[in-house]
Amino acid sequence: MQDHNKHPSGRFTGLAEFQRTIPEPRPLAGLLADAADRFADRPHLSFKKHTWTYAQTAALTRRISEGLLRLGVKAESRVALCMSNTPHYALMCFALWRIGAAGVGMNPLYSLRQLKLIASDAAVDWVVIGDDEPSLAKGRELAAETGARLIVCRADAADLADLQPAATEGSEVALATLLDGAPASEPAAPAVDALAMIQYTGGTTGAPKGAMLSHANIWSAAHQIRNWLHRIEDGREAWYAAAPFSHITGLVNYIVEPTIVGGEAILTERFSPSELLELVRAGRVTILTAIPTMLSAILAESEARELDWSGIIHVLVGGAPVPVELARRFHDATGLWPQQGYAMTETTGSGVAMPNVRLEGHEGATGVPMAETPIEIRSLADPAARAAPGEQGEVCFSGANVIASYWNRPLTSAELTPDGFFRSGDIGSLSADGVLYVVDRLKDVIICSGYNVYPRVIEDAVLEHPSVSETVAVGVPDDYRGETVLCVVALRPGAELSLPELQAFLDGKLSPMEMPKRLEILEVLPKTENAKLSRQAIRTLFAKGESDVPA
Repeated sequence: MQDHNKHPSGRFTGLAEFQRTIPEPRPLAGLLADAADRFADRPHLSFKKHTWTYAQTAALTRRISEGLLRLGVKAESRVALCMSNTPHYALMCFALWRIGAAGVGMNPLYSLRQLKLIASDAAVDWVVIGDDEPSLAKGRELAAETGARLIVCRADAADLADLQPAATEGSEVALATLLDGAPASEPAAPAVDALAMIQYTGGTTGAPKGAMLSHANIWSAAHQIRNWLHRIEDGREAWYAAAPFSHITGLVNYIVEPTIVGGEAILTERFSPSELLELVRAGRVTILTAIPTMLSAILAESEARELDWSGIIHVLVGGAPVPVELARRFHDATGLWPQQGYAMTETTGSGVAMPNVRLEGHEGATGVPMAETPIEIRSLADPAARAAPGEQGEVCFSGANVIASYWNRPLTSAELTPDGFFRSGDIGSLSADGVLYVVDRLKDVIICSGYNVYPRVIEDAVLEHPSVSETVAVGVPDDYRGETVLCVVALRPGAELSLPELQAFLDGKLSPMEMPKRLEILEVLPKTENAKLSRQAIRTLFAKGESDVPA
């Protein structure tokens, strides 16, 4: 299999070759306006049977923003966006940014309780929602409980393509009506430090926190990623937009990133590996941004190995660490090495990345710092103290992409070091030449007989077993050890696996303390609304430490 995106040097020679200065931040609406000037006839958004050029999306954005002003939306207003990946989400973001208002990201797959928490916390007056029956029913319940009004979009995008309005009732407003009105004067541009988006995070482990992303945060993050994707050419790239727009990955990579380079975003309401393979076969996609579970789903398709993947210039993976074995399997099937991204919502979806997982001397590394994003490892005992090269500690960030606060809640000492670095909650180390290795989340560490055991180390080893498709390792209560390792796996079609077989395979790969003492096999591993493997769901499922498989 040809190595389509092998790094030209084949080895890491220092940070300078991967870092470039980002341009001075500007208000985000200017990105679309500039793209409409430079790439007027280039495809911008493609959805179902419709495609809109940059000239058309810029015109639609202007009309939507003028309609929002007529509704009373103004600078500093907050409008919730509760839609799947339809064109309305992207257009609404740029329309809000044009008038200085902020979007509030919502995943329509969230429970009504989660949506209510977010809408109430952000005190939104409007919720933009699709007219598909499940979304609209949930939106109407949300509106009744919070007092917010709905702006209803056609799920098939016929309101954007043909001005066919969605059916509404009561105080609801069809988005199509926003497109029909007298032109308004140009609104004042917001300041670069003005709020552009509130992205909620932490909802699966506690009360959701709204990360306040400014225009400068998003601008900086998007340009950092653009610099890292070094093979991009202006006016030729196309993204398969599968990660939710309501997630920081979707917001930065699919809504903002293409406008910088005149790229096309091919929108899909939900990731479909068969749909992606059809696009690859047709030569439609050049950049794939994914999470590890998507790579696993692609590999499960028998056609994946038969396709010519040479048209893909970058495979950027974030959301969770890419196991080395999964990266190897993906490369064997496609000739492409996934580029590990490491970031958080609080770093606006950028922080570090790596151009090739096989950099000599740093196999299995997480990445190297992006331009203008200092990363330090701080002592677990004292966040003011820096760890020595190679020593493990907490990964901490600073830079233009890092948030200044949560909504209605300033950052605390648990989230900031004494000198202002953001504390990631991840355990990692930096090599002497500046390469980052992230080991695991502090909260996910398993304490066995007083020893720290890292689930990622176990998962990387288990995934090497030829029968295993996906895996999650968690700690479960143990009367003797305090906690013991439970390994939950999904198997490849037709495969079988027992605990003794797994332990024999892992002998020499893991220490006795890391060795799984329990095994559970599930047909499908639970995932979050954003398609990540859900460690929390696994913990809940096996909270009592019980198993049908003997230890």
